[in-house]
Formats: sequence, C-alpha cells, structure tokens
Amino acid sequence: MSKLRQAHLRTIISARRALHPIPPPSAAPGLPTIPNSFAYEMLAEAAEPIETDAESHEEAADVDPGHFDLDARQPHVEDVPDEGEPRGQWAEEFPYDHMAGEWELARWLMKNVGHNQAEQFLKLPIIQQRVHPAYPTKDTLLKVIDSLPGGVDWICKEMNQTGDLLDADGKPMSEMLELWYRDPVECVRELLGNPAFANVMHYTPERVYEDEERKSAVTDEMWTAEWWWETQGRLPMGSTVVPVILSSDKTKLSQFRGDKSAWPLYLTIGNISKDVRRLASSHATVLLGYLPVGKFDCFSDKARQIARYQMFHSCVRVVLDTLIQAGTSGENMTCADRNICSAFPIVAAYVADYPEQCLVSCCMENRCPVGTVRPEDRGAHLPCLPRSKEETLQLLRDHQCGQTDPESKQRFKDIGLRPVYSPFWADLPHTDIFQSFTPDLLHQLHKGVFKDHLVKWCTSLVGADEIDDRFRTMPSLTGLRQFKNGISSVSQWTGAEHKEMEKIFVGMLASAVDVRVIQAVRALLDFIYLASLQSHTTETIRRLRAALDDFHTHKDIFLETGARHPAHFNIPKYHAMEHYPDLILRFGSTDGYNTEWSERLHIDYAKDAYRASNKKDYTVQMTRWLSRQEAIDRFGVYLECSDADIIVSRSDSQPQDHEVAVNHQDDIHCNCTVSIKKTTTYRVAATHPPALRNVLASKIVLDHNASQFLHALQTFLRGNGSLIIPQPFDRFDLFKRLVFHLPDVAEANSNKLLNIVRAAPPVPRVGRRAAHPAYLDFALLRTGEGNTYTDGTPMHGEPPAVTMHLISPRLTTSNFSGLRVAHVRVIFKLPKVFNIETTHPLAYVEWFTPFRAPDKASGLHIVSPSTRMHQPYAEIVEVNRIVRNCHLIPKYGAQRDPLWSAENVTVLDICKSFYVNPYIDLHAFSHTIIVALRTSM
Repeated sequence: MSKLRQAHLRTIISARRALHPIPPPSAAPGLPTIPNSFAYEMLAEAAEPIETDAESHEEAADVDPGHFDLDARQPHVEDVPDEGEPRGQWAEEFPYDHMAGEWELARWLMKNVGHNQAEQFLKLPIIQQRVHPAYPTKDTLLKVIDSLPGGVDWICKEMNQTGDLLDADGKPMSEMLELWYRDPVECVRELLGNPAFANVMHYTPERVYEDEERKSAVTDEMWTAEWWWETQGRLPMGSTVVPVILSSDKTKLSQFRGDKSAWPLYLTIGNISKDVRRLASSHATVLLGYLPVGKFDCFSDKARQIARYQMFHSCVRVVLDTLIQAGTSGENMTCADRNICSAFPIVAAYVADYPEQCLVSCCMENRCPVGTVRPEDRGAHLPCLPRSKEETLQLLRDHQCGQTDPESKQRFKDIGLRPVYSPFWADLPHTDIFQSFTPDLLHQLHKGVFKDHLVKWCTSLVGADEIDDRFRTMPSLTGLRQFKNGISSVSQWTGAEHKEMEKIFVGMLASAVDVRVIQAVRALLDFIYLASLQSHTTETIRRLRAALDDFHTHKDIFLETGARHPAHFNIPKYHAMEHYPDLILRFGSTDGYNTEWSERLHIDYAKDAYRASNKKDYTVQMTRWLSRQEAIDRFGVYLECSDADIIVSRSDSQPQDHEVAVNHQDDIHCNCTVSIKKTTTYRVAATHPPALRNVLASKIVLDHNASQFLHALQTFLRGNGSLIIPQPFDRFDLFKRLVFHLPDVAEANSNKLLNIVRAAPPVPRVGRRAAHPAYLDFALLRTGEGNTYTDGTPMHGEPPAVTMHLISPRLTTSNFSGLRVAHVRVIFKLPKVFNIETTHPLAYVEWFTPFRAPDKASGLHIVSPSTRMHQPYAEIVEVNRIVRNCHLIPKYGAQRDPLWSAENVTVLDICKSFYVNPYIDLHAFSHTIIVALRTSM
C-alpha cells in the first residue's frame, strides 16, 4: 500500500522587512494572474501583524551598518492619494465616451485591415447607411485613435558618419543616419506602473529554499537569483532595484527583393514574472528603438566594419543616456500597486546571439564575450576567467591614444579587443556588461551544439540514409513531429524542428554507435534539457555541471572516429556551455531570457510594422504605426482594468493580517509544508463518434490488433461477479482517445500539461482524404506491484506530495505507484447487457515487461512485450489507472530491419525490444531525471 511522502519545506528569505500579501486573482479576461489560492491561505494562517507606524520606520533606519543590511534595505513606498495627486500614466482618464459601442470595430480595423482597405470598408453603402460609424473615413478614424493617450514618445536623432573616403571635390564623404528611440526611463516607468502587472510584479529579491535547513536553494525568477541580491546591497536604504533587460537582434524586412533591414532594441524589466514577460501578447516588453542600418559607403573596406561597430555603440549610448543618472541617483516612480518607490533602473542583462554578444563586448568573434579564454583553449573545459570592465576600458583608452607599452599592446591582442573607443556601457552604473549576457538556448544549444555539430557528427558515423530511415520509422505520438521523409530533405530549419529531433535522438542512436558516442550524446542532451528547466535547485545545477563533465570525458571519440573535423572542439557555442550554471544562478532560469522571445517580437514590432508602410522612408512610418497600435492596446487594457477593478493598493486593498511576521534576524520566512493527494485527471468525449458506435467485437480484434480482447474481457467480468461470456458478435461503443491533465511541476511549462493517449482504429481512404493506420499509444499505468529495480525512483513512485510554491508546486517525490508500460489498444464503454456498473471507461491493454536496471550507456530503460502462454499478456483496466502516455523507441540495432515502417501496427508489432524515452517532453524528463536526483540525496 502506497504512502503519502512528506513534502519539502519552501523557505523564503526576502530583503524586505515585510512581504506584501499575494493579491487575489484578477477577473479581467486575458490578463496574467499567477496567485496561488493554497499559498494565499497559508500566508493568511501563518501571518502576524506588523507595526507600520513612524516608530517602526525609525527603528529600521537605526540598524547597525556593520550588520548585513540587505534585509533592512526595504524599498521606501508612499501611498498615492486617491484625489488631488497624479496616479501615473495608467490612471489617466481615457476618452472613451465618444467611441461608444464602436470601439471594437475601430480596434478590428486598426489591427487587421490596411489603410486603403479601411477606407473602402468605411465607404461601403451598407456601412454608411446602416452602421453610421462616428468615423466615416480613414482619416477620421486615425484622428480618433490619435486622440487616445499613447505610450512613450518617439525621438529622432541624426547620427552623422564621416568616412575615410574622399568625394570628387576632395572632401571626406559622409552618411547621415536616423536613430529612432524612446526614453528608457519613461519606458521603465510605464512598465513598473502598469496595473495589469500588479499581480506578477516583485520589488525585492528573495532567497528560496526547498528545505527548512536551507541546503537546497531554488532559482527560477530573477528575484531569486544572485544579481539582484548583489545589486540591492550596493544601493542606499529604501531603494527599489529595477533590473533592466535589453535585447537586440538585426532582422531582414524584405523577403524576396531588396535589402531592407531593421535593428530593433527591446526593453523589459526583471520585476515582472518571466511567465508573463516572455509573452508577446502581455506587452511586458517594449520596443525601445530602431538602431540605424546604414550602408557605410563613405568608408573604405578596411575601415567599414569598425565604423559599423562604433556606430552601434554610439547609438545605444544615446538611447541609454538617461539610465546613467536614473541608475545612479534613482527616480521616484509609481508602482503597479499605486505606491511610489525610489526606483533604480539598472541594466542587468543583455539578451543577444553570439555575434551580437561579441559586438556588445567589443571583442572579436573568435573570442569569448564573457571571459578571457584563449581561442585555442575554448574546447578544453578549463576555467574561463571573466573579463574586467575596468581593464577593458583602460586598454581601449591607451589604444586610442597610441600610448600602449608592449605589455598592454599584447594584452589588447590576447583578449581579442576591437578598437571601439566609446562603448555604450562605459558609464552605466552597477553594470558589468561582460557578466550581463544570458544563455541563448535557441542559437547556442538547439541550433549550434545540437543541430550544427552533434547531428552532423552522428550522421557521419551512422550514415545519412540510416538516420533518415530511423526518423521515418519512429513511432508516432501526439505532439511529436513525424519526419516522414527523414531529415536530410528538410530545407529550412527552425528551433521547433531542432527540439523535435532532440526528443528522440538518444534512443534512436542507442544501439547503433559506440558506447562512448552514446554516452557523449546522452550527456549533451541531458545538458540541453537540464538547461531548459524553468526552475532549478542546488541539485539540478550540480547535475548540469556533471552533464558537461560527462561530455568532455567522452568527447574524444568523435575525434578518434573522424566524425569531428577539424580535430578540435574550439567551438564558441560549445564553450558557451561552460558559463550556463553560473549565469542561471546569476539571473534565473533560461526561459526568462531566451532569444526566441526577440525572434517573436520581430513579427509585431518590425515585420508587421514594415508591411504597414509604403516601403519608402519606412522607419518613421513604422514608429507612427506602432504608436497607434500601442494606444489601442493601452485603451483595451484600461477597459479591462476598469471592468475588473484590479488597481490595488498595499495599504487599502490588502488586509494587514496577511503580512508575514519578521524574526529576530530581520529575515522573512515562509515555511510552507502541504501534502496534497493530487492525481492526474482525464476526460473523454461526451459522445461516441458515429464510426465508433456499436462496433462488433470481432472488428475490434481485427482493427486494433487486440487478439486477446474477448479473453481479457471475460476475465474482467468474472473478477467483477459476472458469468456472461462475451462473444464476437457483441457490440461496443469506443473512444478515440483519453486526454489527461498532468500535475503541474515547477520545472516544466504549465501551459503544456495536456497529455493524450490514443486508441483510434485505422481509417480507410474516403474521397480526397487519405487513409491512415491505427494510432495505438503506449502509456504508463499503475499496477501496485513491487519492483526492487525501481524502488526509490520515479518508476516506483508513490502518490504525489507537492510543495506549494507561491507560484507553482514542485514535485518532491516520485508520483505514481508501481508504474509499468502497457500498449493501449482499445478504449471503450462496457455495455449494460453485462450487468456491471463501472465508474470509469475501460481500456484493453497489453503489458510490457517490468522496469529493470537501465542500459548503462544510454541510461534508458529497455522493455519488451510481456507474454503468457506464448500469447500477449492482456488485461481490461479502468482508465483511471492510466497516468500518461509513454513514448517507446524501437531498439534498432546496428541497422534498421527493412520490414519496419512508420506505421505503428507494423514496427510496434514486429519489434521485440524498446527504449523508454524520457526526453519526449520536459514534464517526463523532470520526473525521470530530476525526481531521481532528489530521492538519491
């Protein structure tokens, strides 16, 4: 009998004397809400009132400066009066009355229809005669939109470039470029004061632990990471840190002709939860500016590249100029909860791909933008000493003045600096640009480490045709892409395809290559998946480092076999992995900083804006179009906020008894231990599809290849007291699939918890609709059986005990009792004629062998179809025993069996051994890897 294991404690230490209570969820549709009702109730039960009078503030100011005063450095806040005082930009009165009920039409026209088409639509007789809009023409509509309060104003500054080439008159040639940008301080002010983010905004750092002894730290959001704590300690008392996150990426605007490009610069703040920050629809990231993309024809070939570098830094320096004063002295800003704080907007992180990181750090592209490792040592798995901001600036100054001694000149060359004499980050306060670069999962891991190198090396070892065959014959699963033509024919790759290949790569190669090859491949895939986790602990960081160590231990096999050529690993993207553990600890989990975020923003802020222009002098038109789009979005948010009344106040709207008591060390502790018996939930279709009603048992046996269906059903009936013997002519109503909602875990994306188990029969060709084979999935089922090979691992499991995080729960032990793989062939409802009432639908499954010790090389469990009396070991079970789907990869051997095809009924019925695939999704990986690490501690 399974037991409910004790949940871990979640201990939170905050830099403030009092934690604000978690506000109740917003009822506004479409607005982000991440409160947790369980955590909210726990805080209410554990809380004790705190004095907030003048005497308590005076006591806080008299703290001994020799003591570690981060806890005393609480942000100074003031209540904003309800009347007579400004309430920030988001509290302005919007001119809504004149829009009346036509607002939705106006928004639809501005979002979906071009100017010319809008003009034609508004002039249609049916619109003019029946709708009678208040804006009968396009120009009138634009005037209405322009009357709405907009965002931060755009500024245009001319940047003149004087080249080293001379014109016909012997004068230096020049080029005039336009820099369009917005004040970053005002952008920060708008984000910090946006009431839509009131429920997902943090103002102080926290230290979070899984255990009461504070041995296992949790790192996920930026406020749980090291940078914020370090910066808070350098600022005056009463300061609120606003971590500014910048991102830039040059992108093409014209697809088929021309060379039109844009260079957007984006800004967001780390106070906003990463789950909201990375959503383009949340508008938590703003377009800060368009950096000019010039031709630089006034420069010679030798000088042109350096001129481009210097222009980039000159432009970004102009854009960020106001951050220097604000980050040094602070700015009074109204927060989303209507309090005024002394905010210090400080550039904390810069999200960019590798070439742009080198551009920002003023180093050559064969160097590390973070450290000073030599180019020939990048593949050696050696410590990479960080670059020094002070040393770099001094070397640049000396180089500019030509007063470099031989030692300095050699140092300039050794660390690979470029002569960019005025880097934009030189005067930014509290910013070390070399420690600001964040991990780039898309370009560094998915594309660089995996697709560009690892796949290429393994293909050379196995053969392109064999690799294609294995991809083609891979068993299908909902959510898994089928490469029906292999991978060699794919002409355009995206990050989505890279991730789909990663899901099956280890199991696909497991029996085809040398043991050391598969060990190296497994180490890299473990590293990629561990780096992709959305919440980390001390143990996952240790495992991340161990995965990198494992790869370097076995990597030489690629050199020995000639798969890697040239014979070295001095690859920038492989070296970048050395910095991942430290960067995650510094800034939080990588999902908050992925460059996929900026790639998505390009669509809204660059490509769509360009399409709305007339393609001539397009930048000014793009800024005007974006200002109108932002005005529409702001007005929409205002209406939602007004309807939901989500503008809250710390002093007015939140009860005092929800505040958490302060202990003698001025630390705030929230020890939350909650055991919740939460099981996976499922749903089935409300009605049976016509083709799956009254299906003969004989047809089920044939179409679903369920040879033991009648025998298993008879056994089930006898076990439930029925002596009726099922016959081939009995009829059953079938279901195509089960849909599960998996338990939420902090490590995986909470938006990807739907899990589908299919048991669909083959469908013949009808008209133009092609035929398709049966889709019969594998699944993990509870059995209650003991298994010494899986005791203490996720494959043994017990009912889930979860620690209720303030945002999401974290699984602390294995989740299911006696798991075993089974092939789900039929899902059906038992007819009433059998006189048995079942609570749940039934499933006919064919069992696989219990889990044994995993394969030493691949780390994967190997299972085979289980038999009894030389027949499939089959059983009828209630579907509530099914936990989730399970992906099995055929054990191909050195060469694929030519009889195997991609159709499940072929490869799955012929193959006798399979690898259980833990890489199919991050949720499965979290259970099989992360939970195992915790239970082994």
